[in-house]
Amino acid sequence: MSVLVAFRLDMTPNLTYRRKNLVILRAGDDSLHDGWIAQPERDFDLFISYYGTTPGRHQASADYYETRRGPKWPCIGELLEQNPDLVNRYDAFWFPDDDIAATTDTLNRMFALFHGFGLSLAQPALTRDSYYTWDTLLQQPDYLLRFCRFVEVMVPIFDRAALKACMHTFSESRSGWGLDWVWPELCGKGRPDSIAVIDATPVRHTRPLGGNLYKNNPDLDPRADERRILEKYQLTEHRYFSKYAFAAGAIAKVRLPWHQRFWLQLRRLNAKRRLHRQTKK
Repeated sequence: MSVLVAFRLDMTPNLTYRRKNLVILRAGDDSLHDGWIAQPERDFDLFISYYGTTPGRHQASADYYETRRGPKWPCIGELLEQNPDLVNRYDAFWFPDDDIAATTDTLNRMFALFHGFGLSLAQPALTRDSYYTWDTLLQQPDYLLRFCRFVEVMVPIFDRAALKACMHTFSESRSGWGLDWVWPELCGKGRPDSIAVIDATPVRHTRPLGGNLYKNNPDLDPRADERRILEKYQLTEHRYFSKYAFAAGAIAKVRLPWHQRFWLQLRRLNAKRRLHRQTKK
């Protein structure tokens, strides 16, 4: 396999400020990642691993860049093995498909919630108008996040420890089928609230499932991949119910009672009056 790696960032950490989140994207010609970095205050770096044939395509928008042909997960596994400093440099890693529509603010908040709740594995919920496989992963607007036992291969987020625990599986399924059943078994922190779907930061999956993956890799046999990996990790039955396992609960959006809102509004008005008096002196 011919690989061209062109790093645009100095790998020496910036001692004054370091982004602690890394997005690694397997990008084709029609990737939607420009929307992710359109706003200036982003809290993540972007590594584009381009699988197309146009030299330098997307390189200008990447913090790290390479070209590499092949299916998503084995190529990401190779990328991480060849660049181990990346795993130690960042605290959280997002591996989205390239047909995901999202804003910079959405992704910043996604990472903030991931860290704030001490998650090991998660994914943003999908908007209700997304192409989807599992309706349990569509956004539930009344929640910030739901704790679960299943995260899809489309948009998973790992912390560093979870990534190290799961990296070896990336090469075990060329299509990616079966990996999402295995990861929760490998990277939980011994807590039922370490894996979640983040409803507060939904992203939109814009294209029908499987498109470019199967078009560019016609030799893939996803069902055989899934069968093999489920047998290896003895999870054949597990897959039937894990996608519905939200028993650990959820964090809901709850309004303050009316009397607290009223009291806070009075205090806000009093604070404005004090500020007005001070500025007149």
